[in-house]
Amino acid sequence: MKSAGAIILAAGSASRMGHAKQLLQINGQSLVRRAVRAALDGGCSRVVVVTGAYADAVGAELADLPVIQAFNSAWAGGMGSSIRCGLAALLECESGIGAAAILLCDQPRLSADIVRNLLSVWPASGKPMAACEYGGTIGPPCCFGSVMFDALGRIGDADGAKKLLLADRKNVRTIAWPEGCDDLDTPEDWQRLCQTDSPPAQ
Repeated sequence: MKSAGAIILAAGSASRMGHAKQLLQINGQSLVRRAVRAALDGGCSRVVVVTGAYADAVGAELADLPVIQAFNSAWAGGMGSSIRCGLAALLECESGIGAAAILLCDQPRLSADIVRNLLSVWPASGKPMAACEYGGTIGPPCCFGSVMFDALGRIGDADGAKKLLLADRKNVRTIAWPEGCDDLDTPEDWQRLCQTDSPPAQ
């Protein structure tokens, strides 16, 4: 089986949070660093982190980790531009890679186990895509086989990977991950997370 790489989307300005949510700390580790560790420990052979609004700060946070940093100068255009940027960087360093997993750094419950499970069920299913199921929908973390790379490379600026998943659900293998509903967009989201009895483990 060909290896899988990871594209971690960390380019946004986090306007609703009011500051760089990529650098918020959980158990002494920033969200973006946790996402990188989940990808590396979950079996991704290459990890690309797409930076943008806070490129310098995010880059410094990851300086000691074996990741490829890809700066998306068009980050303000939307998530789709970051997906295209990350895919291009991934294929530049390993053109024969078999799949690309797309991860968000604002899902605080993300862990290596989730990534490992996703990368395990994707090839076994024989389907070109795999995704997590939560909150009555499907979404990241998700995995796209190389047959989907052309479609990912043409995704619109304002679109996310979820658009491809929902457009062809019969070709998506899903895994249940209820904790995927937890994400961090606002100060209130962060406050609720900090008040939980059991902080998310890595």
